[in-house]
Amino acid sequence: MSIKGNSQELYVGKNGIVLADFRLFASNKKYKYEEIEKIEYCFRSATEGGYMDFYDSYEHFDRFSFSQSANESIQRAVDYISDRRPDLNIEKHEASADPFYTKKMFIVLLSVFCSWPIGLILCWCTGKRTMREKILFTVAVIAIHICFYVFWTWYTQIQISSAMNEIEEYTNHILNLF
Repeated sequence: MSIKGNSQELYVGKNGIVLADFRLFASNKKYKYEEIEKIEYCFRSATEGGYMDFYDSYEHFDRFSFSQSANESIQRAVDYISDRRPDLNIEKHEASADPFYTKKMFIVLLSVFCSWPIGLILCWCTGKRTMREKILFTVAVIAIHICFYVFWTWYTQIQISSAMNEIEEYTNHILNLF
């Protein structure tokens, strides 16, 4: 069985799984069912991303991210894997059970409109995102705020220049009266 993810493809077979990664400098990862210690997964919702984490015995994991159209396929894959290895610890995570401050929308709104340092801290401290997602989000938020600052500085300079021109014009009118 094969499931297409965001930038990966998950192949579920009789003896194990293969995570084919299509990102630059990424490699395919193969796991036999005996090598997997735990699987955690969460279905994609309207605001939160769907993922499936495969943990090894050292608590390292590889994440497979998927869209909402793959939710049913993920459920079939979980059923298939649990039939192949019934003793495997498979945990379903409910996104609705998470506190509001771990939700993507809250973190994005907080980072862009309120307090970007607190938003970035929440992004990095909640364990729901991969390192790549954290880095991309951080770069995007900092770029947005640099653009806000540059635009604000440019707009302020235009306002100051306009005000100085008006003061000069009024001064010239006053001097012309004498």
